[in-house]
Amino acid sequence: MKKFRILYTVLISTLLFAPRLAFGQETWFSIHADSLAGDIPSLDSKVDISVSNVSMQEFLRAIANSSGLNLNVDPAIEDNVVNNFNDVKVKDMLIFLECNYPIDIEAVGNIINIQKREVVETIETDFKGVKYDSITHLITLDYYQTDLNQVAREITKITEYNIILAPAISSKQVTGYVEEMPFDGAMEQFAFGNDLTVRVTESGYYVIEPAPGLEPPVAASSNQDSRNRSQKKEQIEYVLEVKRMSNGSVHVHCSNAPLDKVIRAVGDEIKANYFISSTLEGDISLMSETSDFKAFLEDILKGSSYIYQEKGGIYVIGSKEIPTLKQWDIYQFQNRTIDKVVELLPEDVKQDLMITEFIDLNSLLISGEESRIRNLKDLLTSIDKTVPVILIEVIIVNVSKNYTISTGIEAGIGDAPIQTQGQVFPGVDLQIGADDINKIISGFNGFGVLNLGNVNANFYLILKAMEEQGILEVSSTPKLSTLNGHEAMMNIGNTEYYLEETSNFIGSQNPSLSTAKIYKSVKAELAITIKPIVSGDDQITLDILVEQSDFTERISKEAPPGSVNRKFESLIRVKNQELIILGGLEEKRYQDSSSGTPILSRIPVLKWLFSSRTRQDQKSKLNIFIKPTIIG
Repeated sequence: MKKFRILYTVLISTLLFAPRLAFGQETWFSIHADSLAGDIPSLDSKVDISVSNVSMQEFLRAIANSSGLNLNVDPAIEDNVVNNFNDVKVKDMLIFLECNYPIDIEAVGNIINIQKREVVETIETDFKGVKYDSITHLITLDYYQTDLNQVAREITKITEYNIILAPAISSKQVTGYVEEMPFDGAMEQFAFGNDLTVRVTESGYYVIEPAPGLEPPVAASSNQDSRNRSQKKEQIEYVLEVKRMSNGSVHVHCSNAPLDKVIRAVGDEIKANYFISSTLEGDISLMSETSDFKAFLEDILKGSSYIYQEKGGIYVIGSKEIPTLKQWDIYQFQNRTIDKVVELLPEDVKQDLMITEFIDLNSLLISGEESRIRNLKDLLTSIDKTVPVILIEVIIVNVSKNYTISTGIEAGIGDAPIQTQGQVFPGVDLQIGADDINKIISGFNGFGVLNLGNVNANFYLILKAMEEQGILEVSSTPKLSTLNGHEAMMNIGNTEYYLEETSNFIGSQNPSLSTAKIYKSVKAELAITIKPIVSGDDQITLDILVEQSDFTERISKEAPPGSVNRKFESLIRVKNQELIILGGLEEKRYQDSSSGTPILSRIPVLKWLFSSRTRQDQKSKLNIFIKPTIIG
């Protein structure tokens, strides 16, 4: 007996769930049954029932009485039931009945509503009409003297491309054959062969219209015929067909139909809760198949002056000018700042939206239509990426070489006696006074006829024989950090001042002289500006600007110092952590001056006794090493 109960349970489960697999899709009740059981506990209660050729209404009434479930059964249901259920949940039994009988089950609060399903005959097509390969996207068309309306419906159903027919051509007889062509090309060829044209709208709809110059001519007729045509045109003002398909979706076909009537018809068929808050003006033509009222509203209202908003399962539809239909949302950036984000957004994305920067939270406040807010947030999510941080190591090396040689003898008479002083080694820079010179002369006097006498008490003698060489190397290693695409700047400078005097005469009767002294500054600096841009392969593009200025000698003590400037710009691409060198900023100074006794200062050997010479050679070279590293 136990084995029999197990086998029976397996058989019942197979019968319950096999229909859903056979149908290939789930119904509304089968999808929501588990969630409804939380609000309606009776759905999880188990029943035992066995019937033979009992009407569906009696069978459902017995289930309701046994489980305590609130059921509302459509009187139009006339099917009979032959079943034997043992220890089966009520929700599983209802799913079984919905999958095997033409009924639809919905929930209204804690009431289960069961209605008869409307069976709609669908257009069955074979390979003689439309053949479409969803993998290769190739289509084959084969029609002979067929209504264009039927052709459009069959193509839409098979390919899921929405086709809209222009007024007055839906009954046109078309003929054509196209074999395995891309959809766009096939439609163009088929339309061309029937004096029609095809254009694609921004929403992706294919609109079929008469070819230019081939509109149906208006033949001359009697006044009675004209009146009959006018009356017929008034009677058939637009076309609107809304049908429930066997798969649960709703097929919509309309031509020049009022927008509000199309929305009402689709909403009523889908059983959506909606509220139209303002007059909807305008006509629309389309052919589509939908089961989602929200997606249908987004498509049909796109590009119009109307929007919708969903509140508690109710769709409120109206003009964009109604403040209550606009939504507020906030987007907070996680990886970058909001600085200049609004300026960079495309204008078509910002259209009909109010965007406010909220710097404190690094967020954007967005107000407008729900679908536009959603599109903007998708775009912001795609650009909200981590911004790399680049560490830039800069090594600045400035090497100066100096060579100076000074030689010669200078003699003269000063204002006062001079004491002997100076340096003898390693270089000679000696200043000799008159007393020591007279002692030297006295040492020579008395040798034969040689008698030089004495020099003046203020006489002096300067001897120079010096040579200097020097190498000075100055280096600094600053480190800079910046975000990708932003400049990093380093500035090292020196400021000197000079005096500027301005004299002005004040008054006309008794003018007086007024003198103003102003100290003005002059700056010499080394400035380096680097802008890094990181590419996807971790290569770094560096935009480098180096400016160096230095002071030279003043013309006078009060004059501003002279200056020399060096500058170069470079745009290079390097790898991460690759070292580069920028050099060649070199400065050279050469000076050769001499003074001496005329003629004697030019004679070899004697020129060393009768002249003084100074020669100076100075070189300065600046090298800059740069190493960028991506650290974040």
